[in-house]
Amino acid sequence: MANLTTKGWDFLQHIGKDQLPYNGISIYTKTTPFVFELSNQVQKLEKGLFKVTIKLQASTLKNTKPVKLVWKIPAINLKGTWLSNYESDRRIYAEFDAERMLVSRTAYEAPVISLFGHNDENLHTFACSDAIHTLSLGAGLREEDGWIYCNVILFKDLVPDFNIYELSILLDYRKQRYENSLRKVSSWWASMTEYTPMFVPDIAKLPMYSTWYSYHQDITTKSLLEECRTASLLGYKTIIVDDGWQTNDSNRGYAFTGDWLPERFPDMSNFVKEVHDLNMKIMLWYSVPFFGKHSTAFQQFKGKFLHFSEEFQAAILDPRYPEIRDYLVNTYAQALKNWDLDGFKLDFIDHFIPYKDTVLTTENGRDYAAIGPAVDRLMTDVMKALTAIKPDILIEYRQHYIGPVLRKCGNMFRAHDCPNDAVTNRRRVIDLRLLSGNTAVHSDMFMWNYEESVELAALQFLNILFSVPQISVRLNEISATHQQMVNFYTEYWIKNRDTLLDSYLTANGPSENYPLIKASSKEKQIITVHANLIIEISGEHNMIDIINAKTSEDIILQHIHDHITYDAKIFDCLGNLIGNATNTFKKGMASIKVPISGMITLSAI
Repeated sequence: MANLTTKGWDFLQHIGKDQLPYNGISIYTKTTPFVFELSNQVQKLEKGLFKVTIKLQASTLKNTKPVKLVWKIPAINLKGTWLSNYESDRRIYAEFDAERMLVSRTAYEAPVISLFGHNDENLHTFACSDAIHTLSLGAGLREEDGWIYCNVILFKDLVPDFNIYELSILLDYRKQRYENSLRKVSSWWASMTEYTPMFVPDIAKLPMYSTWYSYHQDITTKSLLEECRTASLLGYKTIIVDDGWQTNDSNRGYAFTGDWLPERFPDMSNFVKEVHDLNMKIMLWYSVPFFGKHSTAFQQFKGKFLHFSEEFQAAILDPRYPEIRDYLVNTYAQALKNWDLDGFKLDFIDHFIPYKDTVLTTENGRDYAAIGPAVDRLMTDVMKALTAIKPDILIEYRQHYIGPVLRKCGNMFRAHDCPNDAVTNRRRVIDLRLLSGNTAVHSDMFMWNYEESVELAALQFLNILFSVPQISVRLNEISATHQQMVNFYTEYWIKNRDTLLDSYLTANGPSENYPLIKASSKEKQIITVHANLIIEISGEHNMIDIINAKTSEDIILQHIHDHITYDAKIFDCLGNLIGNATNTFKKGMASIKVPISGMITLSAI
C-alpha cells in the first residue's frame, strides 16, 4: 500500500531528529525546484514540550505550491482527537482523512489538534502560531504500523507572492490531562503581541437575554421592553437584539442588510434609553460581510465584492478595499455614538474567504493581496474604533470564528446555534472554555417548548452552567413553574459564577460529550453529572455542589477518605429544599437520591 502521507510530495528537509521525540519532523513540497531558502530552529521549553520554528526566505517575491510538515507518534492508549471545529466528532481519524481534518484561518477555527487517551490524558497536542493565513492540520492513523501521522500543510490555498514566511509549532507530549495542554496552547497564543486578548468587562460575564429564538425578526420595541422588565428582575443584565431591527422584511434572508438603518425601530436612541432605564445593557446584531441586493451599499460598492450568494441574496464584500473597511468601521462607530449602544454581535465573519475567481493581488485599489490579513486588519480596526469611544464595549463572535485573532478583537465567544439541543450546547461551550482563556464564553441561546416538563426544561440550563447563560424564551409567556426554575438557577449561577467561570475546569470524557464536568476553586467544587457515573469525592473542598443534570435520580459518590461529615441539603429544580441532614461518609461508595435537574450541596462540618 502506498504511503498516503507523503505520496505525491517531494522530500525537502528533516529537522529535529535528535531533539524531538520519534525521530523529528520531515518537510515536503510540491514545488520542484524549491525556490525558497528553508531554515529551522528547535527549542525545548521543558520536558515533553517543544517549539519548532521554520522560516522560508527569498531575495525577491516568489510563490510556492503547498509545503507539508509530517511527524508521527505511536497510537498507544489513544482514544480520540480533539478539534476546535464544533462539527467534528472525537474519533481516531484514518491516514487518508488526515489532510481534511481541520482548516484554520483568521475567522475560521483555531490551528490546534489534541490527541487524548482513555484516561483523558494528553498524548500529543500541537498548535501553530499562524492563525491568520489558511493552514490545514491533520493527524491520521496508518493501518500498517499503528502510528499516528501528524501534519501541517502551508499554502494549500493559492497565496500572493511573498519573500518571507515564518511559522512556529508548539509540540506538547507531556503526560497530563488534555485540558492542561489546551490551556497551554491558549496562553501561548495570548502571549504573542499580535494576539493580545481584548479586555473583558464584568458585564460580559453576567446572564444575557437574546431575541433570536424567542422572536426571530418579529420584534417590536413594546414587546422587547416587556421582556427586559422581566429579564432584569431575573438577573439578565443585557439584551441582544438580533436580526430584524434593521428592516421591516421578515423573510429570514439578508437581501436588506448593509445600510443598517433601523427601519423597524425608527427611534433607536429612545429605545436604547428605555432599556438603560430598566438597568440593562443593549447589543445589536450586524452581519458583517453581507451587503443585501436591495441595499444602497450594494449599489455603492459594486465591483468590490468577493462573491454574490444566491442563498443569502447578498454580496460578500471584499475587506481588502480600504473604503470597504472604512465603511464598516464608521457604520459601527456611528451607531455606538448616535444610539449609546453597549455592544455588537458581529456575525458571519467566516464568509470572508477567497472564492474560485478571487484575484490575490493589490491591483484595482486593494491594499491587501490576501484575505486573511485584510480580515485581521478590518476586525482590529473595528475593535480599536469602538473601544476608543467606549472602553468596556461588548463584542460577540460565535463558533466557527473563535481563534486567537478574534480573541484580540472580541470579548465574548458564543456556542454555535443548537436550539433546544442541550447536549450539543454543553459540548460546544466546554470546547470554547478549554481554548478561550479569560474571554467570556457564552452558551447558545437556550430555549424549550413551553409545554415541556419543568425538570426537562431545566436541563437546557444545567448543560451550560460553565458558560455565561443566554436565554431566549418569552419570559412573560412561560409558565410560573418554568419562570421559578429560571429564577432559581439564574440566582444560583450568579452567586457561583466565579467558581463556574474562573476556577480550574475538568471536563471528563471528550469522546462522550463531557458527561462529568467539575469546576474547582480553593474552597468550593461544583460538579454537573450528565450520565449515570461514579463521582469521586476527594475531601479537598469544604463545599461541594453536585447538580443532577440527567434523567435518573441516583447520584453515586465514591469517597476516597474515611469519616468526612457534611451538612447535606437536597433541592429540586425550583429551589425547594426537600432534604436536609448531617451525613458522615465512610470510605467507599454511597448513593443519594436527588431529583431530576435538582442538586445536593455538601458543606464540611
